[in-house]
Amino acid sequence: METSIDDPYAAARISRALGTEIGNRPVVFACIGTDRSTGDAFGPLVGDRLRALGADVVGTLEKPLHALNLKHRLQELPQRRPHPLVVAVDAALGPRERVGTISIRQGGIDPGRAIGKRLDSVGEVSITATVNIATDGDRERILQSTRLFFVASVAQIVATGCDYALEDRRGSRRVAAA
Repeated sequence: METSIDDPYAAARISRALGTEIGNRPVVFACIGTDRSTGDAFGPLVGDRLRALGADVVGTLEKPLHALNLKHRLQELPQRRPHPLVVAVDAALGPRERVGTISIRQGGIDPGRAIGKRLDSVGEVSITATVNIATDGDRERILQSTRLFFVASVAQIVATGCDYALEDRRGSRRVAAA
């Protein structure tokens, strides 16, 4: 499933797509990134919002989940909940026309791939948001120069959609049809 931040029903579409994936399993969100780079802060921003809404999260602005601690922090996931469904959340770079696109798909995320890092895959379901363009230049610099307002706006939409999916599963809130 893909949606755009310009879609007024983006959060509802995220909710519906994620709700289909999670079923009745306990969910842990692995929100990948760091606050040392505005573009890469997408995951931790989503993590902060989801944690405030009561979701089980690894990766926030205070305690980010990034390349240097990824392996260690992910080892704690099975201890948090039995057989959790890990939903990986991360920023992406892509073509200009895809900036602002949010994607949900089955399968994990290969964090750091956009900047040439090879790390273990994370998650069974992935949510990515294309926050800036991928060029042949210095991709780390592109992530660092991404507008924080844009990244925070996208993170808000994603966190809202994820929260709706969790609430809808519990039956305490119904999401408008998308």
